[in-house]
Formats: sequence, C-alpha cells, structure tokens
Amino acid sequence: MGKQMNSLVFPGGKSKAFTLSYDDGVVQDRRLAELLRSRGLKCTFNIGSGLFGHIQTDTWPNGRSVDVSKLPETELEQVYISHEIAGHGLYHSPLDAVGTPLAMYEITEDKRRLETLVGRPLKMFAYPFGTQNAQVQEMLRLAGYRGARTVKSTHSFEIPENFLEWNPTCHHGDPELMALAKRFVELPDFRPALFYVWGHGYEFDGDDNWNVIEALADFMAAHREQVWFATNGEILDYVQAFHRLEYAVDGSTVFNPSALDVTVRTSPFAVETIPAGRCVRIAPTPL
Repeated sequence: MGKQMNSLVFPGGKSKAFTLSYDDGVVQDRRLAELLRSRGLKCTFNIGSGLFGHIQTDTWPNGRSVDVSKLPETELEQVYISHEIAGHGLYHSPLDAVGTPLAMYEITEDKRRLETLVGRPLKMFAYPFGTQNAQVQEMLRLAGYRGARTVKSTHSFEIPENFLEWNPTCHHGDPELMALAKRFVELPDFRPALFYVWGHGYEFDGDDNWNVIEALADFMAAHREQVWFATNGEILDYVQAFHRLEYAVDGSTVFNPSALDVTVRTSPFAVETIPAGRCVRIAPTPL
C-alpha cells in the first residue's frame, strides 16, 4: 500500500482558521459586531445574562470616563446577528472562588436564560476574570458546555487538546498583535493553524484605539481566500467532527459519522472531503 495522510483541513480546503471572542455584552458591541460583520469576520460574544441593561461608567487609568454599560436583552438578536452568543456566568463571578453551589447556579441559570433568548443550546463559555480549575471545568461539562476560553495568551496557533481550557493566541492590546497576524498568514499550508484574538469592546473606548481592531479586521479580510473565518463554536464542532472520523485499518476508507462535512489532507498536495454520514474510499499516495 502507499503512504496515507489524514491531517485536519478546514472547510474550503483551507489550512488556517481565525476567530475572535469578546466579553460582557457591552454597548460597544454594537459597533464592534458590525465592524467585524462588514468584513466577513465572525466573533463569539460572551454574556452574563444577569447584568442585561446594567448602567455603569468607569474611569480609565488615563482619566477617560468610559461607558461600560451592558446591552439590554432586547438587542441581542439584532446586534449579534451572524455571530455567536456564549455564556459568561450570570453575574460575572469568579467561579473558582464562590463555592460549588453558587458557581453551578451562575453557570446553569445564565445558560438557561441565554438559550431561551437565542433559541438553541449554547456550546461555548468564557471564564469570568479568566479564573478556573478542574472542578469548574467539570461543572461546565455537566451543564452541557463543550468549550471555554481562558485569558492566557499563547502567542501560538495551536488547536487546543482540551476545549474547556481554550487558551487564545493573544489579546487585541498585545503589542505583537499585527506581527502575529502576519506570521499566521505566512505559515505553510501543510499543517492546520488557528489564530484566536480576545478582548472587551469597552477597551477600545478606554484606550481610544478602535483603529487597532479595524486594522486587524482589514488585514485578515484581505486574506479571506486562505483563512476560514468562524465562531469559537463552529471551530469546536468542526475539530471534534474531524476527531470522530473512523478509518479502515489500512486507511483506504473513511467514515464520517457526524452531521458536518469534514476535509482531510491525504497527501502533501491533495485534500479529500468526507461528506456527513458518508464513507469515502481514498487512494493512497505512491511511495
């Protein structure tokens, strides 16, 4: 038999994926969500539903007064169209410090309220303050969450092994942001790469730097032919569908039991899409 590869390729035969994640459901999301949508980018917005409509103003370290108020629930559908809504804890409490009963309540009640509003199960979460441990991860799993973002920057483009401890590439305020973006698009295509940026919408007002996200969005949009733009949940679903593929012992046939079409690299120069629910025979690459 010949040599057989089976490495992950994203939809459209692309080797790279880009996603964003923004927290707290703040009023600046109106501008941010549209800015990203206008460029074809997708973001996961993490919301604490117990704070809907909460009015608050903070003073930034530079002395600037910043509106950090939360959006009312009536705006969810309009503001976040084409993006993903995810959980963030009912009242944004540090889940590793409030005790198991309250932590579980914050997780499940937030999820229940958001699912009622969006009309579908939530799969993604962002840890309030980025704090978490194995017990909090297990509570999320029991509540039905399949992925959760931390605030630990990796400066890398690896796909997580544990999606309940999903470390992003960097915050949008990272001084290496654009250097990382350029390095990402210049990576060779023989292995999958994921670029993940996170932050809070109100930070753009506080730091007076909306130009940062505009520059990043424009740069990534210019490379849309080689990068898959997806929400956190879409990436999670796709990668997990890839890992569910079933192979014959000689690698000649592949069965896809999931509801998503999955593309794999079968040689350095060829890819094959395995349709949902189908079995495909793959010709081996000659040695």
